[in-house]
Amino acid sequence: MLGHVGIRVLDVEASTNFYTKLLSTLAYTTKTYPGVVVIGPSDSSTPIPNFMLRKHTPSEANDNATKPTPVHLSFYTKTRQQVDEFYATGIKAGAKDNGGPGLRTFMPNYYAAFVLDLDGNNVEAVCFAEE
Repeated sequence: MLGHVGIRVLDVEASTNFYTKLLSTLAYTTKTYPGVVVIGPSDSSTPIPNFMLRKHTPSEANDNATKPTPVHLSFYTKTRQQVDEFYATGIKAGAKDNGGPGLRTFMPNYYAAFVLDLDGNNVEAVCFAEE
């Protein structure tokens, strides 16, 4: 089982505001610590939340890239309505559309929506519940 995922962002404050709004649709909460912002389910019993934001800084390891490499993040939801709310909230918070809510052909009952965050990451909400 995956413990947590961390991504690098250009503007930690803007990304924190964006993800706090976006993931509130999934009942996630945000905490800030020196050098890292952690976001996770408010009912979590895990020692640390499962999503982290850190400031991107160029380094030799990434060839001094001025932007972080985009990633694909997916968050499970319990209902299709949460997928719809996730998408609408993301767009309202400044995300770009990358595929509105709807059934996908990936597998049965794959109801998902996709937005691009402030750094170009593809962020998905997906629900497998039947309608």
